[in-house]
Amino acid sequence: MRAGALVAAGAFASALTMAASGIAAAEPAGDITVDGTYLVNIDIKPGIYIGDGTPDPATGGCFWRRLWKIQTPEDYPDPNYYIIASDFVRTKPVTVEIKATDVGFSTQNCGAWHLTDAKPNTGSAG
Repeated sequence: MRAGALVAAGAFASALTMAASGIAAAEPAGDITVDGTYLVNIDIKPGIYIGDGTPDPATGGCFWRRLWKIQTPEDYPDPNYYIIASDFVRTKPVTVEIKATDVGFSTQNCGAWHLTDAKPNTGSAG
């Protein structure tokens, strides 16, 4: 009986270890469907995104931010310190290039964002 209990305990411990180790994280998404702050290369893929824009430009606008750090309570208190680039727009659609070197992307009242296969603008005409 004792050997059977040890086998059962060992099987339980193995199952618990496997469950606690977790499952590999899902691939980063190419769509952003709700307002929030997202980690680049973890939550979302880098690239050029087109957003639907604010649902009602008369009552508010779309505010997005590319971030070099996600602010924590222990960090420098000015949230603007962590912004690489940002914009507040009332026009539709909205376009932003999220770079692989960005740490985060924050969106408020912009509607859904969708990753495109557009190439970044190099500023060159040819």
